[in-house]
Amino acid sequence: MKERSEERGVSLDDVKDALTNPLHIDEIKHDDQGRPSQRFIGEGATVNINPETGIITTVWKTGSGKIKKYKKR
Repeated sequence: MKERSEERGVSLDDVKDALTNPLHIDEIKHDDQGRPSQRFIGEGATVNINPETGIITTVWKTGSGKIKKYKKR
């Protein structure tokens, strides 16, 4: 996760903000191998996490369209 966040220009503060003060939290989904994931969308970052283990699987900058969509609510 650390390497990905650095490659994608996402700060640790953005990740923390997405997890503690999200604009939106998606429902838990399972991939074709049955692995769970949940998406937390923040203003600076979108974070996917395994809700069973608490491990962050990936992060990326939140797009402006998502920010506008969820700030309206």
